[in-house]
Amino acid sequence: MRCAVCGSERLSPLGEVRTGKDWGDVPILRFYRPKFFSPRPTYRFVLGRGCRDCGALQMFLTDYDRKLLNEEADGLEDVRSDM
Repeated sequence: MRCAVCGSERLSPLGEVRTGKDWGDVPILRFYRPKFFSPRPTYRFVLGRGCRDCGALQMFLTDYDRKLLNEEADGLEDVRSDM
């Protein structure tokens, strides 16, 4: 596996990714809301590797969220700047 930023093969072991101390505090990927009252498609990242050369963080979706993203990918839209 290589770093997506610098191409280095010097990545850390797999670790948990959190944004805070609480269990539910994990980074999320959100997309544009397809309809006014519908929820925004959201996918959670819980695992990651750090690049030991450039410091970039490479995050990985949960298996469930990856499956969900694959099922919904064709219907997703970019986040709009007016949000």
